[in-house]
Amino acid sequence: MFDGSLRFNLLLALPALILVILLTVVTATLSPSFLTEANLANIATRLLPLGMVALGQAIVLFAGRIDLSVGSIMSLSTAIMALTSTSLGWLSITLTLAIGIACGLFTATGVIMLRINPLVMSLATAAIVKGVTLLILPSPGGEVDYALYELLFEREQLFGLPLLLSLMAYAVFAVVMGWSRFGRSVYAFGSDPRAAFANGVSGVKVDLAIYALSGLFSSLAGIFLSIRILSGDPLIGEAYTLDAVSAAILGGVALQGGRGNVIGVFLAALSLVLVNNTFNLLELDTNLQAIAKGLIFVCALVFFMRGKAGGEA
Repeated sequence: MFDGSLRFNLLLALPALILVILLTVVTATLSPSFLTEANLANIATRLLPLGMVALGQAIVLFAGRIDLSVGSIMSLSTAIMALTSTSLGWLSITLTLAIGIACGLFTATGVIMLRINPLVMSLATAAIVKGVTLLILPSPGGEVDYALYELLFEREQLFGLPLLLSLMAYAVFAVVMGWSRFGRSVYAFGSDPRAAFANGVSGVKVDLAIYALSGLFSSLAGIFLSIRILSGDPLIGEAYTLDAVSAAILGGVALQGGRGNVIGVFLAALSLVLVNNTFNLLELDTNLQAIAKGLIFVCALVFFMRGKAGGEA
């Protein structure tokens, strides 16, 4: 089904789980506000966009590819929502999702037809999408339909719609990636593209599917983010690119492909949200958040790369 047993892939989620527990215990001990319903609801709200974009990135990494355009697609999605939601209503969401998928397919086309390295092609897509976003929305602004905010975020509770949407998305793709033909094809392609091709897996179809899904989840993340801030921002998605990759790697997904599971990615995304929450509640210098996340990313890379080397020795 994929590189290693299901049990092994679930064990890869342990570092992320340990980090979640550690951050929860430390922050709850030092800040009485941590376990309040308002703060837990805030964590669930902030998890939603990061969880969506990290899920899309993980699917791409399962196949041994990478997508560095996810942050730009998120920004574009917030701009489209800010410019169209009050006039188009729910159709603005359909439009935004379609454009996100189109961005993903553009990256896939460059990888497949022009044989451009996925990292380079996704960077090119990011630059193009960023330019388009700045053309249509040069600075933060616009207006998102408040009815969408009322539907999604008005009730400040832990088990509200934001958390339920996150859990549903991850539950569905845990099944899809673990037990469907599509999931087996993605893992097989990530483990060994030539062997996968010899066994009937179409690399073209895999690339089209994974980048389309990445674009879809990036645009979903942008939609949720725009609804939360009730406006658009042409640069707001940039920080999410590294966070999405970090969540995938910390969750046990191999950069080389063929290894990992979405449960670990969910826990890793939650841990990154908890890092932000911890810094805010303890009133620490927020400029140190980027340093902390960077160190977590490096530690995750070293840990899993050494683990892989040890397993191959």
